[in-house]
Amino acid sequence: MSLYKVDFKPSALARSISKDTTNQHANPPGFNSNNGTKTTSEGSGGSGSGGTNDGKKGKPPIVPKRDEEKMRQFRIRNAYKFAQSSFSGVMMTGVMMWFTGNGIQIFSIMVTFNGLFQPIKAILTSGKTFERFGDKNTDVTTPRLMYCVIQLMGLALALRKLNAMGLLPTHASDWLSGLKPPVFYERAYGGTEM
Repeated sequence: MSLYKVDFKPSALARSISKDTTNQHANPPGFNSNNGTKTTSEGSGGSGSGGTNDGKKGKPPIVPKRDEEKMRQFRIRNAYKFAQSSFSGVMMTGVMMWFTGNGIQIFSIMVTFNGLFQPIKAILTSGKTFERFGDKNTDVTTPRLMYCVIQLMGLALALRKLNAMGLLPTHASDWLSGLKPPVFYERAYGGTEM
């Protein structure tokens, strides 16, 4: 048995206060309390017959030439930003390839082949990538070329890494088994412990 009891019904005082405050504030313009829709308080042409009802039925609103030019410049600016943002990804891949060293381990091979695969994929899908920035009035050829040049830089970094690892077939002995491999006259050794 509890000594305390909670009554969740509003008291008579609360009901009287709520009745007094409901009519205290007027509804905002255009609010219809019956169905929650906007009323047409602009003159006599509220039903859409001959009034200024552009954009709701029939014709789309007319966009001025100045706004179209601003939108075109905005899209081109965004395309350039996207193309330049790919440079940081290419540089990050280059740093990862540098960190893995020139030895042939599974991690260095995975990073190098990722460095080869990503730029090739990005170049081949650049048309779909830049579709969202272009339309009939906006030409995004220059940002797309910039994007492809940056990706080609990443591809060159990956090819250089493959050559440093000795996995790029650059000598005739790589293609013909009868030829001897080239002799390296310089050798580098790591530090020795005493």
